[in-house]
Amino acid sequence: MRKQLVGTLGCTLALVAALAVGVAHAEQAAAGPVRVATLLPFVEDALRQQDAARVVVVAAVRRQMTQPTADDVADLGSPHDPSMERLAAAKPGLVVGDRALHARFAARLEATGAAVLLIDSMSVEGTLAGLVEVGKKVGVGEAMERQVATARDALGGNAPARRTLLVFGTPESFTLMTAKTWVGDLAARVGLRNLASEVGGPERHPGFVEVNDEVLAGLDPELVLLVSHGAPDQVKARFAERFQERGIWQKGKENAARIHVLSPALFSSNPGLRLGAAAGELRKLAADPETAAVPVPPARAPGA
Repeated sequence: MRKQLVGTLGCTLALVAALAVGVAHAEQAAAGPVRVATLLPFVEDALRQQDAARVVVVAAVRRQMTQPTADDVADLGSPHDPSMERLAAAKPGLVVGDRALHARFAARLEATGAAVLLIDSMSVEGTLAGLVEVGKKVGVGEAMERQVATARDALGGNAPARRTLLVFGTPESFTLMTAKTWVGDLAARVGLRNLASEVGGPERHPGFVEVNDEVLAGLDPELVLLVSHGAPDQVKARFAERFQERGIWQKGKENAARIHVLSPALFSSNPGLRLGAAAGELRKLAADPETAAVPVPPARAPGA
């Protein structure tokens, strides 16, 4: 008799729990989807894969300043200086940003009446944990957790420990990326030896180190991996010219150091759920740098 009562009570509690979940889902459906403004492109990508009846992106920043956002969202412009006016006009219920980059905007974001969630996008684990947090916040936690688990599995194992220089470049300037950036953290997880983390130097932004030519000349990397901020061909050409002009990595080292521009689709900004694909590109380059990279050209003779 007692077992029967316990079983009946268990079934009743399960039914109550199921009804409560059903009521919660019905209330959310009646209220409409959560409206999200995101200052991180990878969060927009992840949310667009969720149930549109539960969450919708209404405002986003640009991935490249020369490329506007999708037509169905408010264009907030640069992630470094998003338009607060357009964000407020989009009437989001939640704003998602980066803890380091967007903390200075927190008060202005909260003044719009939206909830504000700042996550860590400067590391692999921080990125994936942040996506789970976003998913829970907008009611798609289980689906996001499954996608994050798939992304984590896709990170794979270690590549050959090549001496690697990670460079963030524009046609005008170059800085090195340490393990404090998501690219540097991903490279470390793959097994590459990030030379920028070994030399240090002044940082224009956290994780982005400025190194002089004398230091660069002593690094002797096997791989030079460029993350281009616009115009990849121009950035690579300008980088090679700099080393021709200044005689860096010459005198027999030209066959050791190799330049490769990393895929803009995966590396121009944090790829979020596609971190596994980015890791795969790094592993491929480390395994066979001859096939995809370009050797540093030999120095030109004076007057040539």
